[in-house]
Amino acid sequence: MFKTTDDVSNHIFSSFSVSLQKRLCTSVKQLNLAAGKTLFSTQETISYLYFPIGCVIHLIYELDEGDEVQVASLGASDVCGGAIFSGSRKSLVRAEVLHAGTAMLMPAKEALYWFHNEREFREPLLKACGRIEHHIMAKVACTRFHTIQQQLCFWLLELSDQIQNKVIDVTHEHIAGLLGVRREGISEAAHKLQLKGVIDYKRGHIKIINRKQLEQLSCECYHNLYSTN
Repeated sequence: MFKTTDDVSNHIFSSFSVSLQKRLCTSVKQLNLAAGKTLFSTQETISYLYFPIGCVIHLIYELDEGDEVQVASLGASDVCGGAIFSGSRKSLVRAEVLHAGTAMLMPAKEALYWFHNEREFREPLLKACGRIEHHIMAKVACTRFHTIQQQLCFWLLELSDQIQNKVIDVTHEHIAGLLGVRREGISEAAHKLQLKGVIDYKRGHIKIINRKQLEQLSCECYHNLYSTN
């Protein structure tokens, strides 16, 4: 089976029966993905289906004017590239590695074969794609209606869960770019959270000190999306 040295696996892939996993082995390879690596760009043909293990991949929607915003963050419970199952191989977003780590890759052609011919493969992927679609819709509403501090809390909680670490290596500028807000807004929100003892930050590093309070200060989106997962 495909496992990292930490015995961590992609939750979707590990949900398949041992028999199916063995049959898929010839179609799948495991790679280390570096932070910042673009897996596919907007309007580019999706060549691979990605099952994150230790990495986190985010989906970024780009506007013609050059603005962009993160619409989903995908970890070990997710799959990246599922748009191929909707009948289109062209991506509407850019997929980029946010947090370095391992992932399993399956060629899109082979993923489509298994999707159309193996129910055990198809059903978990349909559920995963539906969950990602739900996350994207929630992100859109969150960006429109919730404060920068609420969005920051949500973002920190989500990424901390995905990397299973209280320390996040990221700059205020990077977070601002992903959320589509001004860097000063993120710095102000982070400063208030630090004064409350919720987080501690130094340049390029944010550490969650009081997770319970961070959850209380987050918007409803985090609880709605993850309380039943």
